Amino acid sequence: MSQVEGTGVPFVRDLADTAPTAGPTLTLNVMAALRAEWIRIWRNPADTLATVAFNAVLMIGAWFLLPRSWLFEWTGPSGFALALAGWMYADVTATNVLAPDSERVLAALDDRDALGAMLGAKAVALWMLIAPICATIAIVVGFAEQDWLFTAVVVVAVALCPFGALAGASLVGVYFPYHQRPLRWRWEQRARWRTVVVRWLILLVVPYGVFPAFSAAIAVVPVVLWRLVRPADVHSRMGTADFALCVVLAVVISALMWVAARRIALSRIQRHEPLAVYLRDRDRG
Repeated sequence: MSQVEGTGVPFVRDLADTAPTAGPTLTLNVMAALRAEWIRIWRNPADTLATVAFNAVLMIGAWFLLPRSWLFEWTGPSGFALALAGWMYADVTATNVLAPDSERVLAALDDRDALGAMLGAKAVALWMLIAPICATIAIVVGFAEQDWLFTAVVVVAVALCPFGALAGASLVGVYFPYHQRPLRWRWEQRARWRTVVVRWLILLVVPYGVFPAFSAAIAVVPVVLWRLVRPADVHSRMGTADFALCVVLAVVISALMWVAARRIALSRIQRHEPLAVYLRDRDRG
């Protein structure tokens, strides 16, 4: 059984070859991919862990130091957990999903199931870092508000709604990946300013808008329907029952977005040879 270079983690493709049936094969693919992703995250804490923590600090500072209406739509106490989750997800960790792990991606190009498991594992690993923290905060806020049903709906929203947006945001990295190179290298290659500098800077900034955009796409249908059904209450606090119905609809939309985005990503990766050429060459920047 071959191993991923530098991690000692078996290729998920090799694991698939040893599985007797489709069900166990899928389970092995997912578990191996998730384990490999956790190893990558913890061996490179300056990447995912530092990014998520930095965005959390930024959001908390903005929440308490700036007028909340400047940056947040839902400014009540229950909105803190949702806003924190959105800020923590909105970065390159959710978009640049291929290039930082190019060896494993290239090894799985001919195995659609293994490739799908790998992409899914990246979203799940990021979710495992963020969702428990935000759900815990929502529960703590629930103690203060004493509205446990409303708090439970917030926890469901924090836990389930981000999956569709994560899958959608990953398409940025599928269509426009970039290799993680030191700033010194980019300065030395500044003559290639369009591909090595400008393109990279754009892809660093884009995630801050992409994840919120997909999140808004998930929320827009429930919110519009609520406003059409309850036009007289548009400016009042949404009731628990209405909020719960909106969250259920948002979860359904998120699930559909997850499936659609994953299919688009897999088709793009397997059918676009220039992408594979790019992933093999770290000097492309």
